[in-house]
Amino acid sequence: MMPLDHLRSQIDTIDEQLLTLLKQRSQVIDQLSDLKGELGLPLHCPERERQIINNICSRNPTLYHQLDLVCIFRAVFNASLNLQLLKNTKQAG
Repeated sequence: MMPLDHLRSQIDTIDEQLLTLLKQRSQVIDQLSDLKGELGLPLHCPERERQIINNICSRNPTLYHQLDLVCIFRAVFNASLNLQLLKNTKQAG
């Protein structure tokens, strides 16, 4: 296997792992949405997002620039909020 092909194969494997982790995260978000509904809590919690971002930035073990990591995690937060809003819309309708 050529070095380029080998590296691309590694990236493909990592992407599959990321998808698995995102699936797990979405399942936890689904449960969290139910619990927030039962407790009457808002779906969006900016303070929690800030805590996560601060934690990620303080221990960034990657070669990615801190601002890029923030963008990645903000995208995950937005997708998670959209998942919760969609679920609530379906339950209300």
